[in-house]
Amino acid sequence: MRGPGTGWTRVVTIVAVVAVLGGLFVWAGTMPTDPLEQPAADETEVPGDRDAYVGSTVTLGGQVVDTDPVVIATRASGYGQFTVIDATEALQNTDGPLERGDHVTAYGTLEDESTLVAERTLTRESSEAGYMYLVSFLGGLWVVGRFVRGWRFDWKTRAFVPRERPWSLSRLFGNNEQPRRSRRGSRDGRSSTQSDRTGDDRRA
Repeated sequence: MRGPGTGWTRVVTIVAVVAVLGGLFVWAGTMPTDPLEQPAADETEVPGDRDAYVGSTVTLGGQVVDTDPVVIATRASGYGQFTVIDATEALQNTDGPLERGDHVTAYGTLEDESTLVAERTLTRESSEAGYMYLVSFLGGLWVVGRFVRGWRFDWKTRAFVPRERPWSLSRLFGNNEQPRRSRRGSRDGRSSTQSDRTGDDRRA
């Protein structure tokens, strides 16, 4: 008899747990450092209603389109521009000056509809994001590969069970090494038998 934790109940439970973990992961990433602190408005909210955020603390991220003074565009199209005062002086993760094309995140007070007085600014190169995604992708492949190599899905019990033998690519494409040895051994055996028979005929 099947217990309450087998069959489709187990599958539904696994899917629900994975969904909850994924939701908590995204939710935790959006939470401020201090649970009592409300997150500041960002570039997805401020450009649409600038008047409402004048005098408020905001966080704006975008690409540098000018350096004297520093101007960032919060939209990939180049729109949603803001002048960032003290952007270079407030840099926290680099000593070099900002250049066009740099991606900047500035935290400070929106002085007017198009000016942000920065308290903290962070910058990163576009290659850093690509490197991060590449490493995450390769790490994910490694984890999936390790899991597939040691586990398989049993459709009868609808559960993952350990493999009797670790899965490998050689099993997928077929390993003909042993058959070749067997055929070679058979040919050697036949050759030796035929030689013995020929020797016996000559002696006779």
